[in-house]
Amino acid sequence: MQNIYEVFEFYKIQDSLLEYAKTEIGRNYIRDLKMYSSFEEIDKEFLDLEEVSSLLLRFGLMPISQSVKALDIIALARKTNLLTPRDFSFIKEDILTSQNIAKYFQKVGTSYPRMSQLISGFKDLDNLLKEISRVITNSLTVADKASDELFSIRSAIKKAEMELNKKVMNLSSTYSTYLSDINATIRDGHYVLPVKTSSKSKVMGIVYDVSDSGNTTFIEPLEIVQINNEITSLKVRENEEVRKILKQLTNLVLLQEDEIIINNSIIGELDFLSSKALYGQEVNGIIAKRDNINYLDIKKGRHPLIDKQVVVANSFHLDKEKRIVIISGPNAGGKTVSLKTVGLLVLMHQCGLMVPAQEASIGFFNNIYIDIGDNQSLSDNLSTFSAHMSHIGEILMKCHKGDLVLLDELGTGTDPKEGEALALAITQELEEKEVLGMISSHFELLKCYAFTSKCMENSSMMFNEEELLPTYQFVLGLPGHSYAFEVAKRYGIDDKIIIKSKEYLDDDKNDISDLFNNLQKEMKKNEELKNQLEKEKLLLEEKNKKLSIEEDNLKNRKEHLLEDVEKEKQQIIDSAMEEVDEVIANLSKGNIKLHEAIESKKKLDDLKSAPETIIYDEEIRINDYVALPSLNMEGRVERIKQDKAYIISDSGFSFEVDINKLHKIENKSSKQKVKNTQKYDQLIKSDVGLELNIIGLRADEGKERLIKYIDDCRLKHFKTVRIIHGFGSGALRKMTHEYLSKQKDLTYRLGSMHEGGGGATVVEFK
Repeated sequence: MQNIYEVFEFYKIQDSLLEYAKTEIGRNYIRDLKMYSSFEEIDKEFLDLEEVSSLLLRFGLMPISQSVKALDIIALARKTNLLTPRDFSFIKEDILTSQNIAKYFQKVGTSYPRMSQLISGFKDLDNLLKEISRVITNSLTVADKASDELFSIRSAIKKAEMELNKKVMNLSSTYSTYLSDINATIRDGHYVLPVKTSSKSKVMGIVYDVSDSGNTTFIEPLEIVQINNEITSLKVRENEEVRKILKQLTNLVLLQEDEIIINNSIIGELDFLSSKALYGQEVNGIIAKRDNINYLDIKKGRHPLIDKQVVVANSFHLDKEKRIVIISGPNAGGKTVSLKTVGLLVLMHQCGLMVPAQEASIGFFNNIYIDIGDNQSLSDNLSTFSAHMSHIGEILMKCHKGDLVLLDELGTGTDPKEGEALALAITQELEEKEVLGMISSHFELLKCYAFTSKCMENSSMMFNEEELLPTYQFVLGLPGHSYAFEVAKRYGIDDKIIIKSKEYLDDDKNDISDLFNNLQKEMKKNEELKNQLEKEKLLLEEKNKKLSIEEDNLKNRKEHLLEDVEKEKQQIIDSAMEEVDEVIANLSKGNIKLHEAIESKKKLDDLKSAPETIIYDEEIRINDYVALPSLNMEGRVERIKQDKAYIISDSGFSFEVDINKLHKIENKSSKQKVKNTQKYDQLIKSDVGLELNIIGLRADEGKERLIKYIDDCRLKHFKTVRIIHGFGSGALRKMTHEYLSKQKDLTYRLGSMHEGGGGATVVEFK
């Protein structure tokens, strides 16, 4: 039976994931990636991945450094009781990483409970970190002050070496006439003088070497033998003391081995999840909706190993109602790729990975069984057909309800009639076993059976009949045919041969072929009509939604308008009543004529019966386009002060008016704004990575790329990105820093050791 991981080239997915991994544990998780055996495991993995994906988008990359497997270091410590400075540096880096990750999560808050729970498992190893930092230097040596004894020994060595250097210089001067070179050299760790062989008796000492020519003899003068011996003795003591210090530090590590392993494991887990999230971004993937039932519904799924520029997105559906789909269509039309796309996306999902699709809902499958491609077995001396039958026989024995079965070109490789009958019988057996499956085939009998079966459905790979080229578009519900004659003609087969070939087809075959052709055309028309109706339905729903909102707004505005008008009218009446009362009071005093009081009373009566004044209750802002109905004028709001608005009309005339007399209308330049918005939306949706590589570019080219990239990052609301400029002459780094220093909304720094060091600059947006 075929290995799904090999046939679907899953190792290429793993290779892409490995590019993002920084820890040995994370890399091991990726190399060992297999389908999870239960829905609960998959669900848990995706809940974790959802949080990490959101974290990376909102807060940038986690500060994960290179990390080795702590278990191996601890095993070495137990065996030898002596770790090297490099081993301690790995442990130190893990401790620093755990502390940096904890700081990273401090700004995250409580929005990510699963990851917060995971990092809460970090153990405090700050004391061990301090001790390692005190003992081990950044250059991976034991520090002079690791112990008082080591400091004393190394001080003595330095003093002796200074004395030795001084002595050697004096001896070089003293014996200069006997030397072939005035500079002393070192042989076997000892300072020696290059003495002319003819004068070697003039210099008393130990002979260590003779030049190839024999003209020079290297002699250690007796005057420095004692100093050299003293230095050698001191270095032996130094090595012993260093070994003692390293043993003590190793014992300290062993006392906290559990905590070290736990931290290392958590870092590896986070690295594994981060790698999956970053790969998901690379392939524009999504986390599929999931349920513990047998089904799949993939909208515009793409094969992740096909170039993004040429891959054709297709939609696939299988459920308990339509469990098996028959795929027909022309050769080289994409049937095998469709099978592999479905199989690989399901496999990726069940390995806890995002899938490259617009939408996806994928249930749980116990097993995926496949027979795809040319299965000729040379080692077993089996033909293509025999190999197919061997694999399919094993599949039929093992598959059950809850499995996914994918079969390519079922029944081919033998007598067509016998192969067709065999293909139908195998399909019926799969139907009875209630598996979900997809089967590619050219057999008309299989297509006809799919029409009569309640749990099967036809599908096809579309073909451009005008250009005689495959479109690689998968269409569910529509059977296809091979287009063998059309393709043969396109590739040079003579017309008379094509005509004769058609004559050899029996009448029944021709009738079925014509039936399918007609059915295909009708179904294609229906599909186009369905798509058109769906578009119109969406437009109507959108219009109804807008009308409903406008209706609510108008209703709300009307209610407020009536309230405001009634209120203002009552205020006017009250004011007039006060005036009338005052007039009548004055009249009683004899200070006003009677006809004046009667006139005032008449005005009051007129006011009560006057038509209501329209008052608009709209939120008017600066730059809004408004109308003043009372003056039949339109214009733009220039400024607002309290309840007054200053308007500039289209003709350039300016005036000031009460805000509640204004009514908002559509801006005449709105079409242009829509275009600009579309450009903005396109910019927002464009692919922008979390780093920019400008190595190899000239400074002016790099700056142009840098400016656009920083603008794109602002639109994406990225928090942290990285500019890779390399070391080189330093021109790119200088240009990068000069530009970034002028930006007020960001800070920058050179990368740390795990971020590229001086060859990269990390940018953090405020």
